[in-house]
Amino acid sequence: MDDRFGRVFRGVKRIVDLLVDPLRKNPNAAKFDLSIPEAHTTTVDGDTGWASRPPAWVTCPQCGSDIHQRDVHETIDCPRCVATYAPNEFAELELKHLQCPVCGNVMEDGIRHPNVFTMPEWATCHRCHYHWEFDHLF
Repeated sequence: MDDRFGRVFRGVKRIVDLLVDPLRKNPNAAKFDLSIPEAHTTTVDGDTGWASRPPAWVTCPQCGSDIHQRDVHETIDCPRCVATYAPNEFAELELKHLQCPVCGNVMEDGIRHPNVFTMPEWATCHRCHYHWEFDHLF
C-alpha cells in the first residue's frame, strides 16, 4: 500500500512540476512575465501614454538645427536661434527620432493610424528592448 501511494505521489508531483515549471522564475530573465508565448514580445521594459513619451529630437523650422525635447511638457526651445514652440506644437515639427530613456539609443518609431495621427504611436529600442506605446481608445 505504501509503495502504491509513493508511485501515485511521485506521478502527481511530476505532473505538477510539468505544469508549474514554465512559471518558475528564470534567473537569466530581466523581468518575470506570465504572458502566453504566442503573444509575448521581445520587450523587457516599457511605458504607455503620451505623458511617458521618450525624449525626442525635432528639426527647427527656422534654422534647421536639432532641438532636444527631454520631456513631453517641456517647451521646445531651439539652442541656435530664437525660435520657441509650445509642447502642444510638437506634432507640427519634423521628428528626427525618439531617444530611448533607458540606454540613450535611437528608437524605431511608427504610426499605426496615419489618417488620425501625425506623431508616433509606438517606439522600440533594439538595444535594450524598451518599448513605448501611445495610449488611445481604438
